[in-house]
Amino acid sequence: MLTNAQFDQTRRLALRLAGIELLERHRELLGRRSQRLGVRGGAGLDQLLGAAEEGEAEATRRVISLLTTNFTGFFRHPAHFEVAAAHALRAALRRGAARLWSAAAATGEEPYSLAMGLMEVFRREDPPATVLATDIDVEALAVAERGEYGARALRAVEPERSARFFSETAVGRWGVAPAVRRLVEFQGLNLAGVAWPVEGPFDVIFCRNVLMYLEAGHRYAVLERMASLLAPEGWLILDPTEHLGRAGHLFTPGADGVYSRPGAASPRRAVTGMSGVLHRGG
Repeated sequence: MLTNAQFDQTRRLALRLAGIELLERHRELLGRRSQRLGVRGGAGLDQLLGAAEEGEAEATRRVISLLTTNFTGFFRHPAHFEVAAAHALRAALRRGAARLWSAAAATGEEPYSLAMGLMEVFRREDPPATVLATDIDVEALAVAERGEYGARALRAVEPERSARFFSETAVGRWGVAPAVRRLVEFQGLNLAGVAWPVEGPFDVIFCRNVLMYLEAGHRYAVLERMASLLAPEGWLILDPTEHLGRAGHLFTPGADGVYSRPGAASPRRAVTGMSGVLHRGG
């Protein structure tokens, strides 16, 4: 368990480094995570936090790993991938190509799921669409770029998709197909940072299970910048349990966590009844 002084220091670092607001209920979780990361004893944590306060790069990286949650999975909340792929298809028919952004890619399951959905709905291995995948945690991105997963990660993947999009690389390990990987570009990005090394417009932005951890001011700033990076008919997709807070005026709500820019067609009708829109195979 973190001492009061350690927890206060961690809270300051979380806000400064990542815009994350830590609450008292997070104290025990941080203690367990620090042990998993190999930080043993109070002195070890004090040393790590102190080095991060001074701006030491490796310590900062380890503290960010301590703060971030990389719980994810392939096709988590499946309807989101269906509507995103269908919307990308409409955008490509209008402009010739589509761009999607997974803003909290973690270990890669979400952006790879987007790429698979694109291949299915476009019915081709090389759809005119790309997925930018970013995350603050460089260790998680390294796992994502390797594109290799254990059986547990693939439990929710349907057998048809598993056979098409994965191949066994070792006993109990499966790699993402090269065609899927070619659609995804990985890049480090801190949503709470001053500079975002990304350029719009994007037809779809996934920002799921991120806003709930951000301090209110940072949450507003992130949503304001994302609104400016969306195409006029673009969609922002959040977890259905998340909310926009003070940034509600920047978007028009649809159904199931899908939002559009004000003045654009509401995604509500497009989202409803989309189950089964993807075309498998071929």
